[in-house]
Amino acid sequence: MSAAIGAPAIHVLLIEPDGLVRSTVASVCRELEIVRMHQATSLAMGEQWLRAWPADGLMLSVADPDAALELLGRLRAGDFRCDAGIPVAVMAPACDAAMLKRLKELEVRRFLLQPFRLRDVIQTVEQLWPAEEKIDA
Repeated sequence: MSAAIGAPAIHVLLIEPDGLVRSTVASVCRELEIVRMHQATSLAMGEQWLRAWPADGLMLSVADPDAALELLGRLRAGDFRCDAGIPVAVMAPACDAAMLKRLKELEVRRFLLQPFRLRDVIQTVEQLWPAEEKIDA
């Protein structure tokens, strides 16, 4: 698979059921050339993608906490084509102490409480997957 000139080489999977959030985040990342954001509308579609393609990172909605944390547990166990230790950011509408503890055990690097600003998501992406410096010829 060849990438377009100037296209980011970092592949991040965004699993988010909300189409507006998903498409906005992906399009901004594409426009700013931060990462190549791949989109999945459900955990099942995200799992299929992770089985087929290696990812450099994951942004995961935990609208369904049990299923999302189970998927994340399998990721950390090495069940997919990507490295088990890839950076993960989680987006959730609510979080209690038990969930926060579980996210920490699963090595989630960033947590975004919804509703969030797009700027917060972009800063998270830039921190977890810094772009390589472009050298002008």
